Amino acid sequence: MSEKIRFAVAGSGWRALFYVRAARRLPDWFELTGVLCHTREKAHAFAREHGVKAVSSLEALLEDAPDFVVTCVRKADMAGMVTQLLAMGVPVLSETPLATDVNTLRSVYETQRRTGTPLDLAEQYALYPTHRARRAAIDRGLLGEVVSCWLSLAHDYHGVSLLRHYLRPDERRVEIRARQMNTPILVTGGRGGLTADGETGYEIRTLAELAYADGRRGLYDFSGTQYHSAIRSNHIRVLGTRGEIFDDDIRYADGNSRPQQTRLDVRRDRMTGTIRAIYLLGEEVYRCPFPADVMLDEDETAVALTLLRMGRETLHGGAPYPDLYRDAYLSCLLTGEAVRSGLAVTQTMPWDET
Repeated sequence: MSEKIRFAVAGSGWRALFYVRAARRLPDWFELTGVLCHTREKAHAFAREHGVKAVSSLEALLEDAPDFVVTCVRKADMAGMVTQLLAMGVPVLSETPLATDVNTLRSVYETQRRTGTPLDLAEQYALYPTHRARRAAIDRGLLGEVVSCWLSLAHDYHGVSLLRHYLRPDERRVEIRARQMNTPILVTGGRGGLTADGETGYEIRTLAELAYADGRRGLYDFSGTQYHSAIRSNHIRVLGTRGEIFDDDIRYADGNSRPQQTRLDVRRDRMTGTIRAIYLLGEEVYRCPFPADVMLDEDETAVALTLLRMGRETLHGGAPYPDLYRDAYLSCLLTGEAVRSGLAVTQTMPWDET
């Protein structure tokens, strides 16, 4: 890096720690100038535990003039924090979701348009090495024309973002049909780790179909238990006119219309487990941009890439994530109106007209 990216974090919860780790593991790339906590006591405790500057007021967080602030507050508080920073002229990298309802999303958009302050979304899933490699298979034409994608590995805004990543659909009009099921499941763990006490809980699974203007279809199938359950797995299936991707397996027809089969060749560092490269049919389609001795899982790699993108935007006028409002909008419709009534249809929104 020719110049270090300096950022602060507003929030001190589970997700904020991803950014703390990014700065710690990539000190030549990033400098964490401070972390905002709710109270002075929490700030002192956070500073002692993680060895970083922690403060209890926004004014103190901005004293060191970071290039931008990463907002990692509660969902209900996200839009308010983002709007406040934008109004102050402080560039923002917002964690997801940017807003949880359409009216609030409109308000954030109007504030950004009025102030012109840079805003980006830390939508990291499309930056996962394996998602980028699967997209490379599509871009090389192995699947022919992509017609549908079944996705069962990420929730809400992450899900609609990944459907866009694989389908590249016409989103001028999207019809969303959805329903939910509440079923019992053995509790096997959570963010705190695995458990084996035999307790039975419930999972709410959302099933949705997104019908796009060009006829492509996105099938969304997810329950939050998939993130931490030992008895639920994640999957993706992309169908094209000449082939399909199922997880890391790819079936396709060659130039002579003969069926072929291959698999993503994922190369991991033996010491750190970090994905260093991915090959497709002998060709490198992904190479980790970070130093070889740094340990990063897929999510941590993607988080570091969102920081890098935001740094380039604020320092050099780079392009932000282009669909930050669209992700939040489709997510609001899917989890709100579509689940309640069974059907939601997109309308032309202000961000579609710019």
